Amino acid sequence: MKKIDRIVIVGFGSIAQALMPLLVARYDAEFVIFDKEVDVDRQLVADEYSACLIRKMITPRNFKEVLGHYLSEHAFLLNLAVSVSSEALIELAQSFQALYLDTCIEPWEYSAEQHSNLTSNFSLRESLKGFSASRPPESATAIVAHGANPGFISVLLKKALVQMAALNGIAFEGGNPQDWAMLSQQLGIRVIQVSERDTQFANVERSSGHFMCTWSVDGLITECLQPAEMGWGSHEAHVPEGATLNRYALAMKEQGREIRVKSWSPNYLDFAGYLLTHNESLSIAEYLTLGDAANPIYRPTVYYAYHPCDQAVESMALLASGDEEHVLSKEVLKGNITSGIDELGVFLISDRYQSLWMGSNLSIGKARKMARHNSATSLQVVSSIVAGMAWAQAHPKAGVLESERLDWEFVYDIVEQYWQPIVFQQVDWRPVESGSLSFKGFMV
Repeated sequence: MKKIDRIVIVGFGSIAQALMPLLVARYDAEFVIFDKEVDVDRQLVADEYSACLIRKMITPRNFKEVLGHYLSEHAFLLNLAVSVSSEALIELAQSFQALYLDTCIEPWEYSAEQHSNLTSNFSLRESLKGFSASRPPESATAIVAHGANPGFISVLLKKALVQMAALNGIAFEGGNPQDWAMLSQQLGIRVIQVSERDTQFANVERSSGHFMCTWSVDGLITECLQPAEMGWGSHEAHVPEGATLNRYALAMKEQGREIRVKSWSPNYLDFAGYLLTHNESLSIAEYLTLGDAANPIYRPTVYYAYHPCDQAVESMALLASGDEEHVLSKEVLKGNITSGIDELGVFLISDRYQSLWMGSNLSIGKARKMARHNSATSLQVVSSIVAGMAWAQAHPKAGVLESERLDWEFVYDIVEQYWQPIVFQQVDWRPVESGSLSFKGFMV
């Protein structure tokens, strides 16, 4: 296990603040944090955990000098900021043999592409794959896109596949990507939804121009304005009008905020979620592909169906013009949340067996009991971060990799306590009476 004596964090928003109690419980280390804004609340949290908080915007011009001063082979670099390049920070960390983790593949800035949408996750991921292939063998471990989702949801997927196989009398002992893809095919899985219904509620009124949500406001806005993307299944016969198919990934002409899909969760039951682009929709789809990526023998359709808290949905109306010019102020709901749960899981929809939903039913009350400065949403994210960090310490020369390549049992065993209660439920749910599992049948 590699020793870590300094943790360097870029970005000190709601997720980084929620991470601090878990880090302090696990590491006897120095904490150095950079953020472009330092207000009273941020400073109070940093002081509570004896962290050094430095007001500094990390840019392409200064990142090597600013961050490099604090990196060494016993450092861990966490990139928890929006628009701070994953590739640039990975290269820097690896030059010092430092470990690295982020929760989302980030560019230095999101540029406008076709249809006036922001840079797609497909483009970001393909660039990262090329970058990863160019790195020297046995480079320091850098885990990308490893929060709740993307991240732990890919671990939970494997747990759910194993459970579903056992329920249906299917023996499974494999562990390489082809084995998992063949198991998914054998189970008849046509659609994998990352299904999330957030019912947390804060006792505050939302004023005009104010954007509220239970995690990063900047992150949610970016996802709402990016093109709606998903992993495209081999059973899909018709590409939606105006959409672009790139091997395993389909990008619609609409932004994520404009597309809603039918989903289901054990507590809320039927709901309509927004099809927001996420890295796991693409990484899972490619991971579970059999045959050629452009003409697969088998691949499920994979996408994120997200209904954020009601106050966030109201806030999303501010993006109706296709940009954020009407957003005047931003707030992450946390201490003022009075009730609710964040129901987040993987929903495996089969044409052969009963479908299966497996995920967290974590309440705001339980989250607060487990860790200060957390909501149900943030605790699901930060618990996965510390599990990913532990895996990287145990495997410090693994290079650049996504969550699907981690030891799922190792990660699951650390995260499970924070995601409890974990619900496991079989269901005969279908989006339409005909039982069709093509994407068209899921659209609202």
